[in-house]
Amino acid sequence: MGDEKDQGRGEEEAPPSTDMSDKNDTLCGVPRKVFFCLIVSLICAIAIGVGVGVTAGEQSKGGNCEMSKATDTKLSDTELLASIVLPCVDIATLEESSPQYRSLEWLAYEDSRNLNIDDDATELIERFSLVTLYFATGGENWIVHDPNRIYWMNDSSHCDWYGIDCDENGSVTDLYLYDNVLSGTLPPEIGNLQNARHIDMDSNNFEGSIPSEIGNLQQLLDLSLWGNSFSGTIPTEIGNLQQLTLLRLWDNLFSGTIPSEIGNLQQLAGLGLSGNTFSGTIPSEIGNLQQLTGLSLNENSLSGTVPSEIGNLQQLVGFYLSKNSFSGTIPSEIGNLQQLTELGLSRNVGLTGTLPVEFGQLESIREAYLQNTSLTGGLDDLAFCKNRDLYYFIFYADCRGLNAEIFCVCCTMCCYMDGDNCIYLGY
Repeated sequence: MGDEKDQGRGEEEAPPSTDMSDKNDTLCGVPRKVFFCLIVSLICAIAIGVGVGVTAGEQSKGGNCEMSKATDTKLSDTELLASIVLPCVDIATLEESSPQYRSLEWLAYEDSRNLNIDDDATELIERFSLVTLYFATGGENWIVHDPNRIYWMNDSSHCDWYGIDCDENGSVTDLYLYDNVLSGTLPPEIGNLQNARHIDMDSNNFEGSIPSEIGNLQQLLDLSLWGNSFSGTIPTEIGNLQQLTLLRLWDNLFSGTIPSEIGNLQQLAGLGLSGNTFSGTIPSEIGNLQQLTGLSLNENSLSGTVPSEIGNLQQLVGFYLSKNSFSGTIPSEIGNLQQLTELGLSRNVGLTGTLPVEFGQLESIREAYLQNTSLTGGLDDLAFCKNRDLYYFIFYADCRGLNAEIFCVCCTMCCYMDGDNCIYLGY
């Protein structure tokens, strides 16, 4: 579960102008204002469940969204927008400076792509959502790492835009915008990309919370948002992503508890939540993730005991709980983790007692970090000590000093209990 970054990021490309001063009178043979109304009408009618230009939970006014003024060209653009959106949402939430409003205006006045609104609306809804993302995250400052791809905000298909891949039907499947200087918040319209399989927006400058609409992406396989400044809690709707195999949220500012709904993600192979401020206990539902090979929860404020359900994760290779506030004893079920090669329990001073006999039966461990805990006893009758003769073997424990509670011959580093003063014992 290392902090690996994708390779192959190339040269920068300057973004094109998105000046809106040149507005033609017609588009697709109809007046611009009428086309603008039709776009708003269509998005309001089809995407109302996801929320267009509003946060999750906005309720419709008066039930159905009526569009009686859609073709009234005597109204100003703002009034036309209000006449379409007001029956659906609180119009006060849709300001002219909002990314959603700017996206609608761009579609109506600048986008010369010939969108046939009588056909399947997927292209229009997805294009609106992507343009909203662009305006919400400072798209004019983005970096294009692939000079062979087209920059955003032009009249080509958005499937040709940098960082986007589509299926044969023209629906967005992949969104790769890692290390791309995105800033601001992730708009709820991300939930409109309902055929997305991979969303990778790590190493940017996002703030705010993950919108609950993320739960609409039920085809998603990989969600990578690590290395940002996201905050708040993980939305419980994350549990809807039952095809997800990778969830990487480390190095953010998330807080609150780990939602029990994460136990619904039974296809998950990698779960990385380290480097946040999560609190509370590890939910017992973690034991449902029986395909998990990597679990990283280190550097949080988690507490309580290590749940016995951990023993269900028999495919686990890397298990990291260091730098938390766990207490109690290590459950004997840890002996079920026969594939385990890396274990991090260090800097949990509340961990007490001796390591269970079953722990000694783990043969595959090549990295173990047990320093700065309150564990006691001998650590030599361990099956994995045979690995000490291998070229790569690391074993830290609190075995240094006259008052050491740990006796360990196969350790490579013996530390005082403060965990900060260790002596190398060699291989």
